[in-house]
Amino acid sequence: MRRIGILGGSFDPVHAAHLALARAAADAFALEEVRLMPCAQQALKRRRPAPAEDRCALLRLALGADPRLTLDCRELWRPGKTHTIDTVLELRAELPGAELWLILGMDSVAEFPRWHRARELAGLCAFVAFDRPGVEAPARPFDPRLLAHRLRGPLLGHSSTAIRAAVANGAPMRYPIGDLEARYLRAKALYEGKTDEADH
Repeated sequence: MRRIGILGGSFDPVHAAHLALARAAADAFALEEVRLMPCAQQALKRRRPAPAEDRCALLRLALGADPRLTLDCRELWRPGKTHTIDTVLELRAELPGAELWLILGMDSVAEFPRWHRARELAGLCAFVAFDRPGVEAPARPFDPRLLAHRLRGPLLGHSSTAIRAAVANGAPMRYPIGDLEARYLRAKALYEGKTDEADH
């Protein structure tokens, strides 16, 4: 049976730790493919991300040659509000018989009760929960299946927030991103002169 991982987020911008996390999940849980899936606007965050076209372009540059990592931008182009359960139901229809594994940071595990149709979603896929700096696993998770598969770390030590701040402040390009992505950021001036709230 095929195992397909889903790693969602704003990817604003994508960085090396996102890719390391996707590869680690694939290795640990025998995932045939991990789909990196940028969202249009995270429901529980107010900050407006960079344009969809730019975030997709940066992800294409970052994915490189690893055949297990693929880009799926469906949530960016879906009209109206989009929720993870909509994507999971679409993928289940497109990939009959495949196991879907949703890769979540421990902060998202804690927020899971606020997700749209959370109880239904918890029964539709397997979960990989990964550690984040300073975030403890919930003592009583919304559903024990959310913590059934753990990736110890912290694996996501880098931060998209720090990259945006460095660009906004004109700091040297010594970020955890590749040369192609750095050139793209320079050419597009995506974050120059901007300040925003934190994310990962």
